[in-house]
Amino acid sequence: MTPVLPAAAAILALAVPVPAPPYTPDGTAVAAPAAPSSTAASGAPRPAVVVPSRPLTVGQRVTVTLRGWPAGPVHLTVCGNDARRGALDCANEQATTVQVAAGTTAAPIVLAAPPVACPCVLRAHALTGTVQATAALPVSGVTAAPAPAPAATPRLHLDELRVAGRRPLREWFGLPETLTVRVALRNPGPADVVDPTFTLLFGRPGRAHTIVAAPPLGTIGPGEVRTYEIPVPVDVAVLGAHELHGRVDLPERPVAFVVETSRHPWGLLGAAALLVVAPVVLRPRPPRRRGRHRTGEGTG
Repeated sequence: MTPVLPAAAAILALAVPVPAPPYTPDGTAVAAPAAPSSTAASGAPRPAVVVPSRPLTVGQRVTVTLRGWPAGPVHLTVCGNDARRGALDCANEQATTVQVAAGTTAAPIVLAAPPVACPCVLRAHALTGTVQATAALPVSGVTAAPAPAPAATPRLHLDELRVAGRRPLREWFGLPETLTVRVALRNPGPADVVDPTFTLLFGRPGRAHTIVAAPPLGTIGPGEVRTYEIPVPVDVAVLGAHELHGRVDLPERPVAFVVETSRHPWGLLGAAALLVVAPVVLRPRPPRRRGRHRTGEGTG
């Protein structure tokens, strides 16, 4: 077999069409629909969190059980006021994040003091999607002031979700880069939304477990739209399809979204093909020999 055949095969490999990027022509990423909070439609048990029934105290270390959760990270937070106002009633700084396997998982936690008085609950929610559950906590020793009267339910609307800028050259050669995702949130309600919990996870589809630093959302006033540009580091190991999962935790209507992206080092494949083809094409050829011509002698 001549050396030209493997070189031709390498060139044909580069001719495979590049998958279309998961964005619309203007660069807008697709927001994923919110995941259902129950899996009853599929016949699977509803996700639940089980806590000890004995009297408990603040600071005590206990083991809770998570049943029926999808595999992935789950956030566990102690809340007062029955978590009626969501994250505002919870000890967010002392929350625990655990990796849950499909089925049943036991998780040790330390009972933190919530910012408002009991009745207390343990609040669990998956960091991907909107699956959540609560369980009553018989906690004593909470001396915080009672929660104020419930206000209007805070709501946020996702006005914009897109990749603000990419560097195709770095992507084509598999170099580290920073993916910038632009998110715009609008408050359609009559009351302020005060610094809700914002979590970001990055990874392969179905395995987005790497935590990305999320910016503080601050206070979003009634009718206000705030835009956030989120840098997502992408290293050389990120190849193929990947996803960024985002979740803004609100009491009744959490905002969840997914940004899909892909990296294919076609430039590296092209460079490899050139290294294979170039020696074949540029190889010097031996000089051609000229034939000798005899002249016949005339006869007298």
